[in-house]
Order: sequence, then C-alpha cells, then structure tokens
Amino acid sequence: MPNGLQIHLYCLCWNDARMLPYFFRHYDEIVDQYFIFDNGSTDESLALLESHGRVHLEHFDVPGDSFVDEERRLGDQIWKKSRGKADWVIVTDIDEHLYREDLLSYLNRCRSSGITAIKSFGYEMVADSFPTGEDKLINQVTRGCRSYGLNRLCIFNPDAITETHFSPGRHKAWPEGHVVWPESSEVLLLHYKQLGVEYLTQRSAVLAQGIKSGDIANGWGLHYKWDPEL
Repeated sequence: MPNGLQIHLYCLCWNDARMLPYFFRHYDEIVDQYFIFDNGSTDESLALLESHGRVHLEHFDVPGDSFVDEERRLGDQIWKKSRGKADWVIVTDIDEHLYREDLLSYLNRCRSSGITAIKSFGYEMVADSFPTGEDKLINQVTRGCRSYGLNRLCIFNPDAITETHFSPGRHKAWPEGHVVWPESSEVLLLHYKQLGVEYLTQRSAVLAQGIKSGDIANGWGLHYKWDPEL
C-alpha cells in the first residue's frame, strides 16, 4: 500500500457470489492479501475467488457436530500465519464492511501510537432490495440501525496479539498479548444482510443448511431457520 502498511484479511466463504463483488470493491483499496476459506460453495463463488489476484484460497471442513464452534476455532488460529508479514490483520465476514473515512491513514496513526487492537462500532444496514449498481455498498445502502452485537474485534496487530479467544460468532473476544485499545471506537462495521426480503430469505436458507446438531443444542444459528411465511 502507498503508506507502507501491509494488511491481510481473513474470512470464510459459502455461496457468497452475490456479495463477493461488493466485498472486493470495498476492501481492495486497503487489503494486500486475502486468505479465504471456502466451505464447499456450489455457486459462482469459487470462480470469483480464483480469478482475484490477491486471494489465497483454502478449503474449510466441519468434521464435528458444530459449524459455529469450528468457525470459532478457525478464527482463533488462521491469522497467525501473518505474524512477521503484516502490520494489521482483519478477521471478518464477507457481508461485514469495515469503514472509517481514510481508514489507511487512521491505521497508520494507530500503529505509530502503539495501538494494537481495534474494535468495530456495529450497524445493521437495511435496504428494500438487493443493490444492483456498480458502486460500493456504502454509497448505495445508507440506512442502518445501531447493533451492539456487531461491536467486534476485527482489526489487530498479529505480532502484538498472541491469542484472540473469540466467542462463538466472534461477538466477543478476550485477546492476550500486548493489547492496547484506542480511547474510542472509530471504525464502523456495516453489516449487509437485511437487503430486501428476497435476499434475506435466500441467504438465511443457505446458512441454515450449515447448522448442525451441536449448534442446535447450544442455540447457535437458530435465527437462520426463521419461516418467511409466519
């Protein structure tokens, strides 16, 4: 990147072909390398990922009875390969877009001042229908409501943080190491799932397929099993 920062992004993918173009449009300006773990996509996701020059694609399996717990374990480990290689890592989802005006300059200032971990300030974004324009989602979907459940540790220094200790769904984290937070949260996490009834229904049905017996027993991911007819 022009300011000398090296930024790596880690996330999972599962049939995200509709969202991936917006994801790359949003992050390509700041991310040097993507590390994306695909969970068996059957749509056009793999073609989109393989055609992107900065994507390192790996497969993600769920050998046990809980997708959510396996995702949590993966999230606690995958970013460690960036130690000694990146100034910052981002751990997020494809429908989560981190935003702050001039984010690169902000991250450069945080690095210079010794900050090592940054928590997002979450918003659930809302639209009547799924966008079709070529612009970034932040310019097309401008309505949202505050969501405290989206206040997440999403950006941190992989050399300073030794462990993240994410909770299921990454809604909380208890990082270890040299942990220095900024005085206030200045980075927004814009969550793009409530993009019309058609998209929300379709996306929830896809995600519900991944819910396993252990997830049901723990009450994880049950919100994906809502019935649009009720």
